[in-house]
Amino acid sequence: MSARISHIPFYEKLVVADYWLYLAGITYAVPIFLFYSWRPIAGIAYAVFPLAILLVVHAPTTLAAVIIASFLFIPLTQPIVLLPADAMALLLILAYIIDLLVRGSSLRRNLLVRPYLVYILVMVVSILLENFTFLSVRYFARQLVLFGTFMAAAHFVPRIRIRNYLIIFVIAAGFNGFISLSQFLASGGWMRTFGLAGLGFGDHAMLAVLISTVCYVWSRDLRMRWLWTLAIVCVLGALIATQTRASMITAGWGLMVIVITSWMTTRHTGDRGPRKNLLHAGLSFLLIISLLIAFTPIFSGVMYRFGRMGLQATGTILERMTLWKAALTAFTENPFFGIGIGNYPMIYNWVPEIRFDHIYYLVTGLSPHAISLGSLAETGIFGFISLSVFYFYAIRTARRNFYNAESRYDIVTTHALYIIALVIVGSSIYAGSWFWGNNSYHMAIFFGFIAGYRNRIPAPVAGGTGG
Repeated sequence: MSARISHIPFYEKLVVADYWLYLAGITYAVPIFLFYSWRPIAGIAYAVFPLAILLVVHAPTTLAAVIIASFLFIPLTQPIVLLPADAMALLLILAYIIDLLVRGSSLRRNLLVRPYLVYILVMVVSILLENFTFLSVRYFARQLVLFGTFMAAAHFVPRIRIRNYLIIFVIAAGFNGFISLSQFLASGGWMRTFGLAGLGFGDHAMLAVLISTVCYVWSRDLRMRWLWTLAIVCVLGALIATQTRASMITAGWGLMVIVITSWMTTRHTGDRGPRKNLLHAGLSFLLIISLLIAFTPIFSGVMYRFGRMGLQATGTILERMTLWKAALTAFTENPFFGIGIGNYPMIYNWVPEIRFDHIYYLVTGLSPHAISLGSLAETGIFGFISLSVFYFYAIRTARRNFYNAESRYDIVTTHALYIIALVIVGSSIYAGSWFWGNNSYHMAIFFGFIAGYRNRIPAPVAGGTGG
């Protein structure tokens, strides 16, 4: 060891001890280039293997990684698409299984698990008895991953602070929203932009707007309210940039629900702060929107898309009516177990008359654009009932969490989860992609939080009068 550092024994020992680590690191890193030149995916997988091990042994970090990865619509494989969120979810499920074997389950009576599990079983029956196709098997594999993610999120709730994950979600949405909004402004407001998150970013941004609004309403710190205001402006602008009409409509009535529930809750808590925050936010929002509409053409593209909704030739209302009519027809043909989970994109095999619809070219290969009707068509009445029961318990559990909350921290967290449950269930009637794509992980994780959080709230009062 050099004499210049020999008077620092600790540093000298550290360098000597780490020599073998450096050698091991180089030995491990060299094959990366060989793997990458042979198979790029194999090289990447080999390179991130140590990181995967770290994520598996620290599930809270993996949970955050799933949330962040859900904003990256970057296919890792073809033709069977594997997204970053899929890979992170598999690591989270592995961490959950290992923890389950070592420590056992942390959940007591979880009312959401049974109907969700029944829904999974109905999917199996719909595939085996009705139609076993590549689409159905691929879709079912996604459902198993979602169920595992839901169970893992619920399992790890006692070891995390849920509000931190809500903040991570908003930060990720804000970062992607900044990219999307920059693209939108550069196009003069006529191009639909989604940043790195793909077409599902409308739902990402919608949830982020609602979470940020709840946090703003209940914040007592002026500086934090400014930060939440910045987040709301960014993700709301990004939501507008996506020009996703269903998400904007859902965000609209979701904000109204926040106003109503916040206003009513303050009657029981005696805290007048949220009412003042609501008034300030409402006035500021109206002023900003009025100025933008009056003095900029930035909403022209958005208004144009809303105006096309009722057009006979290409309007979204006509398109959805065609999709929904086909779903109902498929249900009448297979009322008990449907046409098989995931088979709706090939609906014309079961509803041949859709081929003669004058806008058939617009809807072929699409989802039903309504989770409720999609489950009815693909899993029949049994699947629809089990999904409805799952949704019912999700809302009821989230509501009880909120109305039993005592501390301000509990109120903010449970209020955000309650609103999320309402908008996911409500939007499933007329839209939603909560069981496929990156958005599905939002449903699985947030509903897992709701299921796990129920057991953590001690006694009723602050949020209201009880469930």
